[in-house]
Amino acid sequence: MDRKKAEDVLIVADEVADLVMHGFDLTMDTADGRALYARTFTAYVHSEVGDVPMSELYDALQGARG
Repeated sequence: MDRKKAEDVLIVADEVADLVMHGFDLTMDTADGRALYARTFTAYVHSEVGDVPMSELYDALQGARG
């Protein structure tokens, strides 16, 4: 996976997860908020790239820097 694709997926996953979490009036300050964020983030990533391990996304980001 290239760096641009990895960046795009991770940025949008963060935005979607944040939107969903706030839609339920939750924040990262609560266990429920953190759990919902994690589930939403993971679901979005999987919908975009399938069962690619998260480490592969982060490796794509790191590989482009080094």
